[in-house]
Amino acid sequence: MIESVIKDFKDSSTPVIFMRHLEDSEESPLYEGTVGSELHSSLKDYADYVLEKQTPNSFFNTKLSDTLQHLGINHLFITGFETEFCCMFTAISAFDRGYKVTFIKNATGTLNTDQTYEMKGLDIKNFVGKVLQWSNTMEVLDYEEYVEKYKS
Repeated sequence: MIESVIKDFKDSSTPVIFMRHLEDSEESPLYEGTVGSELHSSLKDYADYVLEKQTPNSFFNTKLSDTLQHLGINHLFITGFETEFCCMFTAISAFDRGYKVTFIKNATGTLNTDQTYEMKGLDIKNFVGKVLQWSNTMEVLDYEEYVEKYKS
């Protein structure tokens, strides 16, 4: 679903910004130069901009705000990896900075499971989506709802 959203943006000549998470520790799978620190090979060619970050929040100590301002963007569509960290933190931070935010919950992903959090039956994407939706601060959609609203 992530790739479908990206293709929609590319088809409409809307900028696609990727955030690349890097860690300072050589033991980290996200240490620069390791396979884990690279953008996924199936998606990297879609990026118009690749910015680096070191926290789940894509705005903290990055060039994201400057890039968005330069491009004149005021509405962010959040997709990506680590639903309950990077995607959620970035969505909240975007709202705090005055952006309109659309969080496409099933166009996010995570390696974590209900066992990770010791919460039997937890559906992380649905849980994060529901929390963000209940906040009444941003739009939360499934991919199908996104298509209906923004592609029709």
